[in-house]
Amino acid sequence: MVTEGIEFIDAKPETVIDYLKSRATEKIEVNPANLKIVNGGRFLVLQVMNGKIREYPIRRTFLYKLLRWYGFPLGQLSKLSTESVTSICNDYLMNIKRGKVIVKTEKDEALSILSPDYNEITDLEIISEVTALGVRNISRNDFLMSIATEEKLKTEPVPGDECGIGLNIVNSETGFRALTVSHYILRYVCSNGAYTRISDGDDNLRYHYGNEDLKMFLTEKVEKAEADRALMISKLTKLNENKVTKSKEHYIKKIETVLGKKEATIFLDDFTNELTQYELFNLITSNAKRYDLSKRYFLESVAGEIIFGVN
Repeated sequence: MVTEGIEFIDAKPETVIDYLKSRATEKIEVNPANLKIVNGGRFLVLQVMNGKIREYPIRRTFLYKLLRWYGFPLGQLSKLSTESVTSICNDYLMNIKRGKVIVKTEKDEALSILSPDYNEITDLEIISEVTALGVRNISRNDFLMSIATEEKLKTEPVPGDECGIGLNIVNSETGFRALTVSHYILRYVCSNGAYTRISDGDDNLRYHYGNEDLKMFLTEKVEKAEADRALMISKLTKLNENKVTKSKEHYIKKIETVLGKKEATIFLDDFTNELTQYELFNLITSNAKRYDLSKRYFLESVAGEIIFGVN
């Protein structure tokens, strides 16, 4: 029904940079009344009518972005025919109450639909700004880019299980995530990773506009992370001291928003109330590696929340 862009998992920075520099992108400002989605056979196709009709196969990000504007439950898509999805999308396009939208294309495919007010920060800009931190690897798909820095500190929360602590910077050119900076934990023994927010109230610090503001945002985030790193490591080392405090159903409910109820239950099949918090952390991060970048990032963030909840 839709096309997919290239996905990189833990790639070398230069590999992702070369791709970003070589891709052909375009931003088309258009009245939404001049947009129409049709069934192109193999893929849905966006028709842009600006004097002449131009057609673009639709990426998954474009479809999801349009549907999310109206709160459509994406989990229901698999139950609908292509004709039904096409009809819903066209109804949504006709109901956009603004004179202009931005259609972003990549390699002549419709990548995303955005408000003209959307403040885009390109992935190349972010990479350029964080290079000085030492970039370990970059993961990226159409939905988000995740940069892991070199480890800034090592710890051993359980004897024989050494972990590296660094930073993770996430950006989305397609409007699915705000620019965020988090702690990143990497277990060397199995290459499992997790993300945890820097501190309570940290979401109050937002990126606004312009390169200078971007530099200030990242600098303040990095300084805050460095100041809070010792506390985060202390919480990490306490995970093995206590049994899990929340039920299996609690975690199924969190995870089913991305995996669905049935798959979330299977994902946590080995969960028992006898697990320590560290064992649950390991269970989630280990199973997360089976999924694509977007789902994996969500699941590894759930694991990070376990750390943050430790007193």
